Amino acid sequence: MIRLTDELTIELQHPIVSVKVSEISNADLSQIQNQVGNLSSYSLIVHDFHDGPFLTNLVSNATKVMGLNKEISLRLRSLRSDVIVGHTVASYEQLESFVESNLTLITFGMAHKIQSARYRKVASLLKFDQRSHILEISSALHEGTQFDDSFFEVGDEIAEFFEGRVRFLGFLADPEVSRRVARANAMLAFFPNGARENNNSVLSAMHLAIPVITNLDELSPTWLKHNETVFDIERLEKFPTDSELKRVGFAGRIAVADLTYAKLVESLSANQGLSGAS
Repeated sequence: MIRLTDELTIELQHPIVSVKVSEISNADLSQIQNQVGNLSSYSLIVHDFHDGPFLTNLVSNATKVMGLNKEISLRLRSLRSDVIVGHTVASYEQLESFVESNLTLITFGMAHKIQSARYRKVASLLKFDQRSHILEISSALHEGTQFDDSFFEVGDEIAEFFEGRVRFLGFLADPEVSRRVARANAMLAFFPNGARENNNSVLSAMHLAIPVITNLDELSPTWLKHNETVFDIERLEKFPTDSELKRVGFAGRIAVADLTYAKLVESLSANQGLSGAS
């Protein structure tokens, strides 16, 4: 399976093209139409119906067209009468065995913030460790942002570093995020520069006494100290032992104990000598 925006598309002989128009960005519409237009023949699977020239052209030029349910197919038959009714397929055809491990690591991040080189170093350190391990990855997208190909490319790259010992969690509700973090042995949180005061995932893990492996620089807060309250991946020469993980986790919780919303509000209150509009 390849994406329609991939240049390899034009080399395919009668591919099956699958589209969900509502999820195609305006920027990709013309490129996809050009790519499909260069195909000598193709069959088409349609996931939703949207009026407009894009879908009309795809349907008109396809050898065969399938709507993924009866409702979609009936609407597509306004464009051509021979549309057939399809169906979805099972995402899980067999139960996935749960992989037990001595070390469960967890990480969160948007595609552009995931620093694959630092994950590579963690994986290389674990190769010399006798403990079994698994890395759990959950996406973290801010409102108004969306997935792009880089998320999947980086995810595949990280999975390769860890030789497949990776579990993709997808989107998680806040209570499930808290539960997953609390049962992990360590969190991985890497940034383009260094960890900062406003890195919520780092602070939240530290409040739960979960040790954080991150990267530090001269602008990182003073309460983040390598081998004391966190681990700096750039300074690690071996993966921390169980006792080292627990020591740093507990020290981290103490270090951030006063970093609460109440303290933040207190520092902005009038009796702290700060001036400003009320």
